Amino acid sequence: MGAAGWWRRILGREAKPQPPPPREVDLPGAGRTRIAVSVDCLGASCPRPQLLAMKVMSRMADGEVVELRCDSAAAVEGFPALAHTLLATHLTTVRDGHAWRVYLRKGL
Repeated sequence: MGAAGWWRRILGREAKPQPPPPREVDLPGAGRTRIAVSVDCLGASCPRPQLLAMKVMSRMADGEVVELRCDSAAAVEGFPALAHTLLATHLTTVRDGHAWRVYLRKGL
């Protein structure tokens, strides 16, 4: 029995996974910004990145920032308009090697 199985047996329940701690990034034009959620959309094509953004942002509080990592140019171009539709603010889009990082803040 592995360590996780032993832990479940002792406690009689599953160990709850903990979400990663929020981190801060330095965004051009916005300064130090706390990232509440990071979504990996690498390899996904339209409209999947936008649908993931909508799903994640529906669970976020006003003022929280989501980071979307995306390598689809068509999806990246659509995020500013999507932000407006979601009553969010497009903070910036940053080129990161072969991909982009898009930052949206919930709320206007």
